[in-house]
Amino acid sequence: VTPVSTMPGHCERMRLPSLGTESSSSGASCGGSKEHHRVVVMGAARVGKSSIISQFLYDRFLSRYRETIEELHRGEYELQDGACLTLDILDTSGAYQFPAMRALSVNTAHAFILVYSVDDEETWQEVVKLRDQIVEQRGPMVPIVVVGNKSELAERAVTREL
Repeated sequence: VTPVSTMPGHCERMRLPSLGTESSSSGASCGGSKEHHRVVVMGAARVGKSSIISQFLYDRFLSRYRETIEELHRGEYELQDGACLTLDILDTSGAYQFPAMRALSVNTAHAFILVYSVDDEETWQEVVKLRDQIVEQRGPMVPIVVVGNKSELAERAVTREL
């Protein structure tokens, strides 16, 4: 595990080389408790789900589009009190060709990030459908964050009032 950056007053970001055989605590000096959370990132194809994850975990912007089927990423954080936080972040396909995979993702997640592109109204409608499906499957108290991506683009199709 390699430290990536330190955020004053918060936690130390750690990066794992892979999810292969290494345990979530390898290299981390956790003196306190260990928490493990699974976050699922969902949204239509080409809204920037993989780019958001790449920027958050690896400080890299993905400039080229590459279709995602399903990819699991892990971030490890050592908190100020010595506790360790492991985030498994599932990057899902925007095509949703596999309903069973989507249902499993929804059932096993602790929280959701739903992403839409501000320049594409249809991607907003997809987020509305996804949210309804998640709430129907998991109940109204499941944590959901909605992210409007590509805000740097001049042409907004989804208004700020929504």
